[in-house]
Amino acid sequence: METRIHLSTRHDHWSRHGGFLLLIAVAAITLVAARGPEESVGPPEITGRIVVAHNPSGDDTTNIQSAIDTVGRTGGVVFFPAGVYRHTGLTGRANVHLQGLHVGSVKLDYTPSTGDGITLVPDPDNFMVSDLTLTSSGRSSGWGIRAEGGTQRSLRIERVSVNGFTNGIRIPNALCVTIRECRIGHTYPNNPRGIGLQIGDGRNLGGNGVTIEDCYFSSLDKGIVTYAQACLVSRPIIELCHTGIETHGITSILAPWYDGTTDVAHVSVQPNTIGGGSSGTGVLLLGYGSSGWKMKYGGKAERNRSLILPERLDFGPGEDTSSPRGVTFGQVVIDRNGVIHARDFRKLPD
Repeated sequence: METRIHLSTRHDHWSRHGGFLLLIAVAAITLVAARGPEESVGPPEITGRIVVAHNPSGDDTTNIQSAIDTVGRTGGVVFFPAGVYRHTGLTGRANVHLQGLHVGSVKLDYTPSTGDGITLVPDPDNFMVSDLTLTSSGRSSGWGIRAEGGTQRSLRIERVSVNGFTNGIRIPNALCVTIRECRIGHTYPNNPRGIGLQIGDGRNLGGNGVTIEDCYFSSLDKGIVTYAQACLVSRPIIELCHTGIETHGITSILAPWYDGTTDVAHVSVQPNTIGGGSSGTGVLLLGYGSSGWKMKYGGKAERNRSLILPERLDFGPGEDTSSPRGVTFGQVVIDRNGVIHARDFRKLPD
């Protein structure tokens, strides 16, 4: 009898416990079913990534700058959904990436008529801008992006359009800087003005390890001005500019394209003015010749340090040594048959 009572008590205990678990399961299922799709929990916030929201006042300066300052403490991304974000000037910081949804759908609009859109702090290492448009409805006389003191290391500006400003991007002490797939300039075909991209300040600072790739420059006084001692300009397109590329350093230019409105020079090779001008300047120009030979040299030294390899060698070198056709080494021209043409040239004895 005692055994039967013990088993019955034990059975009642497990029945009560199982019923309690069943009630919990039913309640959980009911809660999940009651929650509609509109109440679903969104993705968690990502540390180091802030999505910018519009300010109801119409001035987004505070919202954007707060996001930049916050992300700058640890490094990360300030992300812009599609829209126009009006501001009165932003400060870019190291390790911050300003990223838009798409260059055609995101505009950072600088509204004043003077000043710079984005000013970088000294030593803004790893600063980056991509996939957005920097514009100025105030038609500012300043720069879209301007760096100030220190050294600008490992900067990247990619798939960015800069317009509305008189000038585009200025980086005075550039080390390992990459600018690619950008569109810089105006819509003033009858009044080209400003500088699209300037590397170096022309006095004390230049740069090294600069790459400018697949960029389009239009309606500018000068498309590119560089004082860097190692600058690669790859596949530029330059239209409606007075001067395409002006170099005061050592620059390699690959497969350029210029239209006929470039009236001063497609490429201007000028003396080095950094630190007293102790280093020479020159240009290696590859694939040039489709739009004529509009070169400008500061002097004989710059001319002799420049090498032009045209896109084709199926024509003679010509008689004018100041405007040779063929492969040129200073005043020496080598035609497609390997014949050397030069004034006062004499073959060395075997």
